[in-house]
Amino acid sequence: MNLPGLDVLRELITWTPFLLTGFSLNILIASLAMVIGTGLGWGLALLRLSSRPRRVKTSLLLTELTRNVPTIVFQFYLVFMLPSEFVLPGTSITLGFPGWLNASLALAMAVIGFTSDNLTTTLHDWRKGDHAAALLFLPNWTSYMLIIVIASSTASIIGVSELVSRCNTVINATGNTRLMFPVYLYACVCFFLFCYPLTRLMQWTRAQLAARLGPAPH
Repeated sequence: MNLPGLDVLRELITWTPFLLTGFSLNILIASLAMVIGTGLGWGLALLRLSSRPRRVKTSLLLTELTRNVPTIVFQFYLVFMLPSEFVLPGTSITLGFPGWLNASLALAMAVIGFTSDNLTTTLHDWRKGDHAAALLFLPNWTSYMLIIVIASSTASIIGVSELVSRCNTVINATGNTRLMFPVYLYACVCFFLFCYPLTRLMQWTRAQLAARLGPAPH
Protein backbone atom coordinates (compact mmCIF):
# COMPACT_ATOMS: atom_id res chain seq x y z
CA MET A 1 0.00 0.00 0.00
CA ASN A 2 1.40 3.39 -1.00
CA LEU A 3 1.97 5.93 1.70
CA PRO A 4 0.24 9.32 1.21
CA GLY A 5 3.60 11.09 1.33
CA LEU A 6 4.93 8.99 -1.53
CA ASP A 7 1.88 9.78 -3.65
CA VAL A 8 2.41 13.49 -3.10
CA LEU A 9 6.09 13.14 -3.98
CA ARG A 10 5.22 11.33 -7.21
CA GLU A 11 2.75 14.06 -8.13
CA LEU A 12 5.35 16.76 -7.55
CA ILE A 13 7.92 14.91 -9.64
CA THR A 14 5.39 14.45 -12.43
CA TRP A 15 4.46 18.13 -12.46
CA THR A 16 8.02 19.44 -12.01
CA PRO A 17 8.66 20.25 -15.72
CA PHE A 18 5.37 22.16 -15.85
CA LEU A 19 6.16 24.08 -12.65
CA LEU A 20 9.75 24.89 -13.56
CA THR A 21 8.64 26.18 -16.94
CA GLY A 22 6.41 28.58 -15.05
CA PHE A 23 9.32 29.62 -12.85
CA SER A 24 11.40 30.37 -15.92
CA LEU A 25 8.68 32.84 -16.86
CA ASN A 26 9.14 34.53 -13.47
CA ILE A 27 12.84 34.94 -14.28
CA LEU A 28 12.03 36.31 -17.73
CA ILE A 29 9.53 38.85 -16.33
CA ALA A 30 12.01 40.05 -13.70
CA SER A 31 14.95 40.21 -16.11
CA LEU A 32 13.04 42.24 -18.68
CA ALA A 33 11.72 44.56 -15.96
CA MET A 34 15.28 45.18 -14.76
CA VAL A 35 16.56 45.89 -18.27
CA ILE A 36 13.76 48.32 -19.10
CA GLY A 37 13.69 49.94 -15.66
CA THR A 38 17.46 50.33 -15.43
CA GLY A 39 17.69 51.93 -18.87
CA LEU A 40 14.95 54.46 -18.17
CA GLY A 41 16.12 55.05 -14.60
CA TRP A 42 19.63 55.73 -15.88
CA GLY A 43 18.20 58.42 -18.13
CA LEU A 44 16.38 60.04 -15.20
CA ALA A 45 19.55 59.91 -13.09
CA LEU A 46 21.48 61.78 -15.77
CA LEU A 47 18.73 64.39 -15.95
CA ARG A 48 18.82 64.82 -12.17
CA LEU A 49 22.52 65.71 -12.43
CA SER A 50 21.85 68.24 -15.18
CA SER A 51 22.77 71.88 -14.71
CA ARG A 52 19.35 72.90 -16.05
CA PRO A 53 16.76 73.25 -13.25
CA ARG A 54 13.82 72.38 -15.51
CA ARG A 55 15.35 69.02 -16.40
CA VAL A 56 16.08 68.32 -12.76
CA LYS A 57 12.51 69.12 -11.72
CA THR A 58 11.06 66.98 -14.51
CA SER A 59 13.25 64.01 -13.64
CA LEU A 60 12.38 64.30 -9.94
CA LEU A 61 8.66 64.41 -10.77
CA LEU A 62 8.93 61.30 -12.97
CA THR A 63 10.95 59.53 -10.29
CA GLU A 64 8.29 60.28 -7.68
CA LEU A 65 5.63 58.97 -10.06
CA THR A 66 7.39 55.67 -10.65
CA ARG A 67 8.19 55.29 -6.95
CA ASN A 68 4.61 55.83 -5.76
CA VAL A 69 2.50 53.93 -8.31
CA PRO A 70 1.71 50.38 -7.02
CA THR A 71 2.92 47.87 -9.58
CA ILE A 72 -0.20 45.72 -9.11
CA VAL A 73 -2.41 48.65 -10.03
CA PHE A 74 -0.23 49.37 -13.04
CA GLN A 75 -0.51 45.75 -14.17
CA PHE A 76 -4.29 46.00 -14.29
CA TYR A 77 -4.03 49.36 -16.06
CA LEU A 78 -1.83 47.90 -18.80
CA VAL A 79 -4.09 44.87 -19.24
CA PHE A 80 -7.10 47.08 -19.91
CA MET A 81 -5.32 49.82 -21.86
CA LEU A 82 -2.95 47.87 -24.10
CA PRO A 83 -4.32 45.72 -26.94
CA SER A 84 -3.86 41.96 -26.75
CA GLU A 85 -2.45 42.12 -30.28
CA PHE A 86 -1.41 44.75 -32.80
CA VAL A 87 -0.52 45.04 -36.48
CA LEU A 88 2.94 46.22 -37.45
CA PRO A 89 2.68 49.56 -39.27
CA GLY A 90 2.84 49.17 -43.03
CA THR A 91 2.45 45.40 -42.89
CA SER A 92 -0.21 42.77 -42.39
CA ILE A 93 1.78 41.07 -39.64
CA THR A 94 -0.13 40.70 -36.38
CA LEU A 95 1.78 40.33 -33.15
CA GLY A 96 0.44 39.38 -29.75
CA PHE A 97 0.99 41.44 -26.63
CA PRO A 98 1.42 38.76 -23.94
CA GLY A 99 0.47 39.17 -20.31
CA TRP A 100 4.00 38.51 -19.12
CA LEU A 101 5.14 41.60 -21.03
CA ASN A 102 2.48 43.66 -19.23
CA ALA A 103 3.84 42.33 -15.94
CA SER A 104 7.41 43.23 -16.92
CA LEU A 105 6.42 46.78 -17.86
CA ALA A 106 4.55 47.21 -14.58
CA LEU A 107 7.45 45.95 -12.46
CA ALA A 108 9.82 48.13 -14.48
CA MET A 109 8.11 51.15 -12.92
CA ALA A 110 9.54 50.26 -9.52
CA VAL A 111 12.97 49.62 -11.05
CA ILE A 112 12.95 53.07 -12.69
CA GLY A 113 12.48 54.75 -9.32
CA PHE A 114 15.12 52.58 -7.64
CA THR A 115 17.67 53.17 -10.40
CA SER A 116 17.00 56.89 -10.59
CA ASP A 117 17.55 57.34 -6.85
CA ASN A 118 20.54 55.05 -6.44
CA LEU A 119 22.31 55.78 -9.70
CA THR A 120 22.10 59.53 -9.12
CA THR A 121 24.09 59.06 -5.93
CA THR A 122 26.41 56.58 -7.64
CA LEU A 123 27.24 58.91 -10.53
CA HIS A 124 27.74 61.79 -8.12
CA ASP A 125 30.14 59.74 -5.98
CA TRP A 126 32.03 58.51 -9.06
CA ARG A 127 32.53 62.04 -10.34
CA LYS A 128 33.90 63.02 -6.93
CA GLY A 129 36.37 60.13 -7.13
CA ASP A 130 34.67 58.02 -4.46
CA HIS A 131 34.73 54.85 -6.53
CA ALA A 132 34.11 52.58 -3.55
CA ALA A 133 30.68 54.04 -2.90
CA ALA A 134 29.92 54.09 -6.63
CA LEU A 135 30.79 50.45 -7.21
CA LEU A 136 28.49 49.37 -4.41
CA PHE A 137 25.62 50.15 -6.79
CA LEU A 138 26.26 46.82 -8.54
CA PRO A 139 25.49 44.49 -5.60
CA ASN A 140 22.63 46.77 -4.56
CA TRP A 141 21.18 46.54 -8.06
CA THR A 142 21.45 42.75 -8.05
CA SER A 143 19.81 42.55 -4.63
CA TYR A 144 16.93 44.65 -5.94
CA MET A 145 16.61 42.31 -8.91
CA LEU A 146 15.92 39.49 -6.47
CA ILE A 147 13.09 41.54 -4.97
CA ILE A 148 11.65 41.92 -8.47
CA VAL A 149 11.97 38.16 -9.06
CA ILE A 150 9.83 37.54 -5.99
CA ALA A 151 7.40 40.30 -6.97
CA SER A 152 6.98 38.67 -10.40
CA SER A 153 4.62 36.18 -8.74
CA THR A 154 1.99 38.96 -8.71
CA ALA A 155 1.69 38.42 -12.47
CA SER A 156 -0.62 35.53 -11.67
CA ILE A 157 -3.41 38.01 -10.88
CA ILE A 158 -3.56 39.08 -14.53
CA GLY A 159 -3.57 35.52 -15.83
CA VAL A 160 0.13 35.01 -16.51
CA SER A 161 1.00 31.32 -16.26
CA GLU A 162 4.03 31.74 -13.99
CA LEU A 163 4.96 29.49 -11.06
CA VAL A 164 2.27 30.51 -8.55
CA SER A 165 -0.42 30.35 -11.22
CA ARG A 166 0.76 26.90 -12.25
CA CYS A 167 0.64 25.75 -8.64
CA ASN A 168 -3.08 26.57 -8.71
CA THR A 169 -3.40 24.71 -12.00
CA VAL A 170 -1.79 21.59 -10.53
CA ILE A 171 -4.12 21.60 -7.52
CA ASN A 172 -7.20 22.04 -9.71
CA ALA A 173 -6.08 19.48 -12.28
CA THR A 174 -5.36 16.73 -9.76
CA GLY A 175 -8.28 17.50 -7.45
CA ASN A 176 -5.98 16.44 -4.62
CA THR A 177 -6.33 18.85 -1.70
CA ARG A 178 -3.34 17.19 0.00
CA LEU A 179 -1.17 18.79 -2.68
CA MET A 180 -2.04 22.33 -1.63
CA PHE A 181 0.62 22.71 1.05
CA PRO A 182 3.38 20.70 -0.72
CA VAL A 183 2.95 22.45 -4.07
CA TYR A 184 3.10 25.94 -2.55
CA LEU A 185 6.07 24.84 -0.47
CA TYR A 186 7.62 23.66 -3.74
CA ALA A 187 7.16 27.18 -5.15
CA CYS A 188 8.76 28.70 -2.04
CA VAL A 189 11.75 26.39 -2.41
CA CYS A 190 12.19 27.40 -6.06
CA PHE A 191 12.32 31.09 -5.16
CA PHE A 192 14.60 30.39 -2.21
CA LEU A 193 17.08 28.28 -4.18
CA PHE A 194 17.31 30.97 -6.81
CA CYS A 195 17.48 34.02 -4.54
CA TYR A 196 19.45 32.87 -1.50
CA PRO A 197 22.76 31.99 -3.24
CA LEU A 198 22.68 35.30 -5.13
CA THR A 199 21.92 37.16 -1.92
CA ARG A 200 24.95 35.60 -0.24
CA LEU A 201 27.08 36.36 -3.29
CA MET A 202 26.03 40.01 -3.22
CA GLN A 203 26.78 40.24 0.50
CA TRP A 204 30.24 38.83 -0.14
CA THR A 205 30.79 41.17 -3.09
CA ARG A 206 29.71 44.19 -1.06
CA ALA A 207 32.10 43.22 1.73
CA GLN A 208 34.98 42.71 -0.72
CA LEU A 209 34.41 46.08 -2.35
CA ALA A 210 34.26 47.82 1.01
CA ALA A 211 37.47 46.09 2.13
CA ARG A 212 39.48 46.79 -1.01
CA LEU A 213 38.30 50.27 -1.88
CA GLY A 214 37.37 51.60 1.52
CA PRO A 215 33.98 51.85 3.22
CA ALA A 216 31.27 53.90 1.56
CA PRO A 217 30.48 57.17 3.35
CA HIS A 218 27.34 57.31 5.45
